[in-house]
Amino acid sequence: MGVIKFNINSKIFYEDNEYIIKSYPSADKVLLKQTISPYEEIIVKVNDLIKNSKNSNEPEKSQVEYGDKALDKAKEKYEIIKPLLEMENRTAKDVEKRAKKFKKSMATLYRWIETFEKYGTVSSLAGNRENCGGKGKSRFPQETEEIINTIINEVYLDEQQLPFSNIYNVIVNECKKFNVQIPKKGAIRNRLNNINPKLIAKHRKNLSVRETRGMPGKFPEVKLPLDIIQIDHTKVDVILVDEETREEIGRPFITVAIDMYSRMIYGFYISLNAPSYFSVGQCFLNAVLPKDDFLNQHGVKGEWPVYGLPRKIHMDNGKDFRSISLHSFCSEFAIEDIYRPVARPEFGGAVERVIGTFMKKTHQLPGSTFSNIFERGKYKSGKKAAVTVSELEKWYVDFIVNVYHKTVHSSLGMTPEEKFYQGLLGVGDEKEIPFLPIVPADTIKFRMSLLPKIKRSVQKNGITIDYITYFSETLRKYIIPTQYKKLKPDLINEVECRRDPRDISKIYVYDEDIKDYIIVPYADIRRPAMDLTELRRSISEAKKAITGRELEPHDIFEAHERLNQYILDAKKETKSVRRQKSTKKHQEKTMEYESKVLDVTPKSESKLNLEKQFNEDDDSDYEIYPIG
Repeated sequence: MGVIKFNINSKIFYEDNEYIIKSYPSADKVLLKQTISPYEEIIVKVNDLIKNSKNSNEPEKSQVEYGDKALDKAKEKYEIIKPLLEMENRTAKDVEKRAKKFKKSMATLYRWIETFEKYGTVSSLAGNRENCGGKGKSRFPQETEEIINTIINEVYLDEQQLPFSNIYNVIVNECKKFNVQIPKKGAIRNRLNNINPKLIAKHRKNLSVRETRGMPGKFPEVKLPLDIIQIDHTKVDVILVDEETREEIGRPFITVAIDMYSRMIYGFYISLNAPSYFSVGQCFLNAVLPKDDFLNQHGVKGEWPVYGLPRKIHMDNGKDFRSISLHSFCSEFAIEDIYRPVARPEFGGAVERVIGTFMKKTHQLPGSTFSNIFERGKYKSGKKAAVTVSELEKWYVDFIVNVYHKTVHSSLGMTPEEKFYQGLLGVGDEKEIPFLPIVPADTIKFRMSLLPKIKRSVQKNGITIDYITYFSETLRKYIIPTQYKKLKPDLINEVECRRDPRDISKIYVYDEDIKDYIIVPYADIRRPAMDLTELRRSISEAKKAITGRELEPHDIFEAHERLNQYILDAKKETKSVRRQKSTKKHQEKTMEYESKVLDVTPKSESKLNLEKQFNEDDDSDYEIYPIG
């Protein structure tokens, strides 16, 4: 996946014509001049240029086609050339000095620099040879790595202070459970010995620790918009109601990202589900892409000019921010992911203050729970509740665009909007060189990169994830015949899958032949769609009913049907049931918007009626439709 850089005098395509970028009339528009007669000049929105796929250089391979070792090697190369990329006036002496330090030739470094500047992604630096591991690098498969990291975070870094033998046994049992490689004791012992002593002191021994050595007394200085983005979650102080029944469904969660330079809201995501990597991904999806369509969707008038890929992301140490998927996303786009120092809450103060401002405003909404019981008094929040999740989204968008961005910020001495334009377009006292942010060229692949990824091997019946089997004829090329498996037992046929938690009826698999994602549906396409929460409940329900054998896909769907029937038969729905139904309706509405605006599903898919095409007496194959 490539990126688009709006550099002055660079060439760009629009509506099949070649232009040169002349200037930036505003933060979300560029002035183009045609390269041939009649040399017409036009002003085009960045959002429209992104939709033109000709405006990026695509590497021969994408991140998903390289193995972990090759990507590690690419990251090494990027770290070597990173200081050179950041130099405004780079000279041959600078390159020579860096080359001598890492025992590389100058020609090699120039080649790496040229490659990165052309494609804009770290994976473009991955060579053909796989790295064979090395000091400080993991030699374990990704699944084993995830298990080790999870056990260390949840079991080892705990006040119970379990001994090494217990920790290792838990790791072994989890690896056996998921049938993945079991690490040696020495490897785990080395891993534990390399953990920061301050983390051990805080989480295993419950000691108060302040990480101060080498840290500044305040948050690092930022010089330009998108230098550092800060992100956090919280539960909103308002009870929502169902869009149809208007009955209360509880409080939602919000994920907010802000630009530390201007204090502009970079992006947000509201959900009835607890924060997760998916929440972070959806917040970035909203943040990075231009927001013209998003404003139109909510019917809010105004401008929200902040967009583009940031240089650094600052987060706390929560599990949702420590996920491998998020780290991979940051690595691909050369975004530095930095984490709040342990026991230094002041380093997250900016985004928390913005969230606090939002919370105070929500106290004006019907159904507010206020900040505490003393503020709430005798106010009956549940009975007064009247706002739906969609209405809360619209209210917040309007608040961001027409209130918060236009209100003077005490620490800036001006509005966030003024500060943003000052840094981006070089106006005011700080006259920097004007620039426009870098954006991903392919919105479909970008969205896919923000979905949780899962690696699975392709079996003769397809791909199985959480007891659900997915199949398409397109997967047959990945199936390894039995005779070859006997000859080469180590032969791997793994593919990287992406799954949207809002609809697990299909998965997305990257096909290296067509350089695009393919949709792989349920093996039995008659089965109903469900979200990940429904799947988890169905698996739990099925396990209660099934003993003495492994769960089968039909057990899960039968359990799903029973649970739905329980809801239909209930005389009075509980709040949790209403919340579940409202979550599903809101997810469906959001995905419908994404399908229309972001074009994330095949255009032909909407015309298909897979239910009618399926015939139990017909053994013909059904097709898979690539995205885009």
